[in-house]
Amino acid sequence: MQDVTSFYCRRLFTPTDCLENVLVEIRQGSIVSITSDLKSGACDLDASSLNAAPGFVDLHIQGCGGFDFLDATPEAVRTIRRMALAAGCTSLLATTTFESGPEGLPHLERIVNAVREGSRGAEGSRILGIHLEGPYLNKERKGGFGERYFRTPDRDEFLRVLEITGNDVKMITLAPELNNAMEIIREARSRGIVVSLGHSIAGYDLAKAAFLAGASQLTHVFNAMNGLHHREPGLIGAALEHDHVFVQLIPDGIHIHPAVMKILHRIKGTRRICLISDATAPCGLKDGTVVQGVGGRIKVSDGAVRLEDGTLAGSALLMDEAVRRMNRLTEIPLRDALTMASLTPSEAMGFQKEIGSAKPGMKADFVLFDDDLRIHYVILEGNVIAIGE
Repeated sequence: MQDVTSFYCRRLFTPTDCLENVLVEIRQGSIVSITSDLKSGACDLDASSLNAAPGFVDLHIQGCGGFDFLDATPEAVRTIRRMALAAGCTSLLATTTFESGPEGLPHLERIVNAVREGSRGAEGSRILGIHLEGPYLNKERKGGFGERYFRTPDRDEFLRVLEITGNDVKMITLAPELNNAMEIIREARSRGIVVSLGHSIAGYDLAKAAFLAGASQLTHVFNAMNGLHHREPGLIGAALEHDHVFVQLIPDGIHIHPAVMKILHRIKGTRRICLISDATAPCGLKDGTVVQGVGGRIKVSDGAVRLEDGTLAGSALLMDEAVRRMNRLTEIPLRDALTMASLTPSEAMGFQKEIGSAKPGMKADFVLFDDDLRIHYVILEGNVIAIGE
């Protein structure tokens, strides 16, 4: 890792524009200028054969490399950060939960402390905060979660969670049909916490009420929720109807058929779809590896992570592959796929003034890649990391 104050690239996706033959100048970790370059001067990094784009932002990653944020150790956090960064993810939300019973909140406190300690240093992705996926979820759409990870929403308990986590919780996923869920939505929004709906059997009317109450995202759209039906649009129908709602998409071609991904893009558009990895601990491990997950033993096989009964339990995807598959499986423009991995998730969380696009004043976070979308360098606040060396 080394600091750079400037670099050349053949093409820069800003991502709202595409600039050719560009010189990017950096000072104190931020972008100073972006200019067309005639190679009249020297630069720190000559990437003139490569393309560049803003660093990826993953709002939903639980783990990788055999580790999970639930492990509650700085080592786990550092490993996840390093692997995510090598895949072009410069910023992420640490996605985790807590279980029922007396050990649930003490364990959550250990997770928070591990995330804080493991976030130190520039050797991995920047952790923007915590995404609590549960435990206020519906057991009928449990996905990869085990029985002990479900609780009825309780305002007093939620306030205790916020005491433990301080300002670290940036987003929560919950099922709006549960008792007291609307109260939690309003409380979270009053504190600036983004609310996403998921692991839910909510119908259209209730989902619409939740979005009007302040929920603004849908967690891994189409997965762990009722399907879209012509007589009951459900949670998906409400999210598609409301223009302000962002949807998180796992673009591996396994969780959602590519044709549905294309339809979703036509309806919601580039600026309302957030590509996510939803990576779990087996991600990055060799095919056939089995580890313990939140719902039992999970195995990575043929590009998917599943419980022993075949239920999908997160993904084996990281953000570089998410962009690659969104582009290739759907044939949407590369610029759109890059936007859904950078600017759109930044806007979904309100981070767009610092990250997610390339313009003066923004953090100097970049991914430099070739025409096959293989990453050669990642730049994190002006620090360049060579990938694969």
